[in-house]
Amino acid sequence: MKEKKANGIQLLLRAVVTDPDGKVVSDTGQKPARSFLIQFLEFIFAMFDGAWKYATATNGGEDPIGSDGFSVNRQLRIDGQINESWKGIVVGTGDTAETNEDYTLETQLTEGVGAGNITHGVQNIGSAAVVGPNVDIELKRAFTNNTGSTITVEETGVYVTINGDYHCIIRDTLTAPVPAMYSLTIYYTIRTTV
Repeated sequence: MKEKKANGIQLLLRAVVTDPDGKVVSDTGQKPARSFLIQFLEFIFAMFDGAWKYATATNGGEDPIGSDGFSVNRQLRIDGQINESWKGIVVGTGDTAETNEDYTLETQLTEGVGAGNITHGVQNIGSAAVVGPNVDIELKRAFTNNTGSTITVEETGVYVTINGDYHCIIRDTLTAPVPAMYSLTIYYTIRTTV
C-alpha cells in the first residue's frame, strides 16, 4: 500500500538580510519553524469553545481571552505598525531553545536606535491564497539596524494582541547577523496542504 503524504498545518520561517542598497547578503530560504506555542492553541480553543479562557501573556500574567461577540474578532491581531515592538513579528537576541510553554521572547529587541533596540517596519499580512497544492498565508516584517554596530538576531516570534494584552504564539531560534544600517526581513508562512 502506498504511503499517503502528511497533511496538516505547517509553519515555515525565512530570514533575509539586505544591505542599505537592498542587495541580499544572506537568505535562509523557507525552513520548517519550530514552534506554535501553547498560547496559539489556547486562542483556537477559546474560539471553538465559545467561552472565556485564560492564556499566559508576555508579562507572565494569566489574561482572559474569549469568544464573546466583541473579542472573537480581536483575537490573534498582529497588525503591528512602524516603530511598534509589542505586536506582530518580533525579534530578539536570546538563544535558549524553544519550548511549548514559552510565552515571550527571551531577550526582545525593542523599538529604537540604541543598544538592545532595532527599528521595526510595518507588519504585512498576506491573504490566504492557493499556492500549488497548498494554501498559504504569508506574514512579513522588516527590521533595520540603526544602532551603529552589528546585532545578531537569535530569536524571532509573533506577538498577538487582544483587549490590550499581548501573547506570544510563535517563537523560533535562528542566527542572523545584521550589520549596522542593514535590514532583516522575517517571513512566516502558515500553510495547509490537502
